[in-house]
This record gives sequence, structure tokens and C-alpha cells, in this order.
Amino acid sequence: MIAVDLGVDGHGGRSSLDGLRIAVLGTGQYGSAFAERLGRNNAGISVVLGSRRELIDPNGFPLPCSVLSYEQAAEESDVIVFAFKVDDHADVVASLGNRLEGKVIVDVSNSAHRSYLQRIRERLSRTQNIDQSAGGSNTIRLHRLLEKELVHADVVKAFNNISAYSLSLPSRSPGASRNACMISGDSDDAKQLVARIARTMGFEVVHMGGLDASAGQEGAVHSFFEGWKIACGIGFALTVAFLLYVTIAYWAISSLEWITYPTRSFLIVTGDVSAGLLAMTFLPGPIAAFWQLFRGTATRPFPAWFGTWLTIRKQLGLLSFAISIPHVIMACKGDEPTELRISSQLAPVFGTVAFLLFFVMSSCSRGTASAHFTWSEFRFIFVHIGYGVVGFTLAHVVCIGVGHVEDFHSSADSTSPFSGETALSAMFLVGVLGLSILLKLIVSVPPMRTWVGRIRSHQKLDLFPVWLRLSTSPSDADVNASLDPDRTVPVSQDSVPED
Repeated sequence: MIAVDLGVDGHGGRSSLDGLRIAVLGTGQYGSAFAERLGRNNAGISVVLGSRRELIDPNGFPLPCSVLSYEQAAEESDVIVFAFKVDDHADVVASLGNRLEGKVIVDVSNSAHRSYLQRIRERLSRTQNIDQSAGGSNTIRLHRLLEKELVHADVVKAFNNISAYSLSLPSRSPGASRNACMISGDSDDAKQLVARIARTMGFEVVHMGGLDASAGQEGAVHSFFEGWKIACGIGFALTVAFLLYVTIAYWAISSLEWITYPTRSFLIVTGDVSAGLLAMTFLPGPIAAFWQLFRGTATRPFPAWFGTWLTIRKQLGLLSFAISIPHVIMACKGDEPTELRISSQLAPVFGTVAFLLFFVMSSCSRGTASAHFTWSEFRFIFVHIGYGVVGFTLAHVVCIGVGHVEDFHSSADSTSPFSGETALSAMFLVGVLGLSILLKLIVSVPPMRTWVGRIRSHQKLDLFPVWLRLSTSPSDADVNASLDPDRTVPVSQDSVPED
């Protein structure tokens, strides 16, 4: 419903921005930066600022263009940017009335910040009401205000993830924002026009969909290291558990001297936590395959907790690599092994190879690197090399565990389950790492591989009786609809749908 007919192509959208008139309502920091960025690009766009003040002090803060009243700016423009407080939306819409008729209105506002616990509850809840979430969007409320005033205008959500500071920087400067401008709206023509404006301002564009996607846009700006908080929480829990175990071992074994506790506990805990996180990175891939085989379809969503696990695999893998670095440094601090047994000689060899492969895989996990891989290269790095890391880490832990078992039988404290400091923790790690490899091998051999391929090609496969399959409640679909392990970008991109 774009009112301007200058430069209109055959599909109803503008082929040129020459002569386009844009009014930015609001002379605050954001509105001024937005108008300045628009005027700086010399794309033939006419820009004015709208102010509720009757007189602007010419000696005050310098403004990048001429300033008109809200009414005059709206009446003389084709596109209107709402760059004022959300609380004033209703009053402005009521006062402008028919002056907004047929215009494209760009809403740049964001919703109020929600607490961390509220976001976690919404992320994990199976009863999240998506319609209510969309109804809470500032943009949808603005659209309803326009309908209430009987004003027909195209509302577009855009630029809310671009800060005023980013707008004030030159588009080609080193510090300029490289964030993509997210755009949503119900009018394709209006979205295309706003997309052209965004590109003219130096931003890439991501089309999010209709106005119902505006709630997600507003919530995205409040995300804080999404996925990392859960991954770091898991890492912290493992650290506490393994540190407690090593501390009890020092307390229970009389032959261990407390003077060695700081370095030994640091070496052991970092190694165990890194190996545990590595196992958690690769374990959900084959589990998802078995889950889909059991259900006989790949279209049913996973439970919320498992879907969250799948989406944080990259964070778990990178955190595992980060923790392995101090472990390797501390391990290199000591002399080469002098024990005359094969396990002691092979443990550092396997550990070194695992770390080198882990370094390669983690380096390639950056989007700027992985975006240039072919699918075969991607699978080779994140599946084959990835499971190579798991295999060599398992061999490293087994060699250490064998040494501790020998120490267990020769120690004076052989009745203690903590003999050798890490006997039980080594057994735990061998179990989870071995389970990751075992499940992967099972789903990779015929006929399992064929069955998984058929299911992930959206073919139904009835391997189990209907009464035995896992049921899925409708609320699961609200949270995890179309959730697919291959839609994540983990360090161990196990390619669940293609595996």
C-alpha cells in the first residue's frame, strides 16, 4: 500500500529511492542519528525530522536536517519512522490521524527487558503461548492503534537491532556495525522498500516474515550470550563435581600430600571437565537419530530440554576446547613420563593428537570460515575430525585410567575407591565418551544408516508398534515446531538429518 508512484516497478515496489521522502519523528539521539545516516548516503532521499516542539533552539545540539512539526513532517512524507517513546504511540497516532493514511510506518522500538528467569522459563516451557507473545509486540499494538483510528498504513518493524551509536558511525568505518537489519511486516512492497533504505544506509537485510515475527525481533536485542549461559552452567556444575571428588580423594588417601593439591587438582579437573563437555557435544546427535527411529518420523518435535541441548552443542564444544587449553599447558609443565609402562607413554601422545584435532575443528567453527566450506568439507571437519577428537580423547582417558588401576592394586590404600585420585572419574569419562562413539557407530552401519536416511527424507518408517512409540503433546509443537538438529551450527555439526 505504498502511496508513492515515483520509480515503481512492474511488481508494485520501488525500483529507485530517488525522490523518496522520509520523515523521522523524534529529535532524540536515535532519531537524529537515523536522519544523519540517511542524509549522508546521497541516494536522492529527502529527509526531515519531526518534533513536537514549536521551536528548536538553533544554538542547541546540531541536527542533521530541517525540522518540522509532527503534522507537517508526516503530511509531506512517504515513509515515516517512529523514533520516539513507545508510550507516546497512541497519542501520536490519534493526533496525526489521516496524515498517516497510505504511508509506510517504520517502528524501531523495542520491548521492555525481561529477567533472565523469565526468558529461561519461556525457553523451556512446553506451554508457551506464541500468540500471546506476538500480541505483546510494540509493532502489533501500533498496527492495532492504526486500525482503531481507521488509518490504512503499512507497518514495518525494522532497525530495532541497530543502535544509535552504530547509526552515527560512517558505514565503511572500522567500528561500524555489521549487524543485519531485521525486517518484518505484512506488506511485501513495504518491506522491500524498507529493505532498499536499509541497504542504502549500509546494512545487510534479513526478512523475518510477517508482523507476528516482530515480537521475536524485539526479544532478540535483549539476548545475552544466548546458549552460553546454559553451557557455562553445565561446565560449572561439572567443575564443582570433579573438584569435590578430587578433594575427597586427597582427604581419604593418606599417601597424597596436600602440597600437591593445587596443581594436581587443576590438572585433573580441567581435563575431566573438558572431556565431559566434549562428550555432551557429540552425544545428542546419535540420540536424536534413535529418537526419530523410535517415533518413525522426523517431523515430530523433540522435547524442550532435548531441543535446548541440541542448540547449545556449539557452545559446549567451544567451552570444552577453551578448558582444554590450560589443561594442556599444565600437563606440559611436567617432565616427560618416566614410568616404564605403555599406558603412561601413550597417554600424552593421544592427548596431544586430540588437542591438535580439536584446535582444527574449533578454528573452523567460526561462521566466516565454515561459510566457505562445501558440504563434504563441512562433514569431514565437524563429523569425521570431530569424532576423531572424541576417539583420541577416549584413548587418552583410558591410558590414564589403566595407570590408576595399576596404582590402585599396588597402593597401600587399595581399599579406597579414590585410589589414584581419578579412578572413578576416569571410569565415568570412559563411559560417556565410549557411549558417544558406540551410538554413532550403530547409526552409521546398515541397515540403521538407511533407516535414518529415509526418516530424515520425510518418509515414515514403522519399525515399532504404534502403542510403543513416544507420544508428543500439542504443546511440544508450540515450542519446538520444525526443530531439527541440522538447523543448529554446533562445533560437532553431526548433521543429524543427513547422517
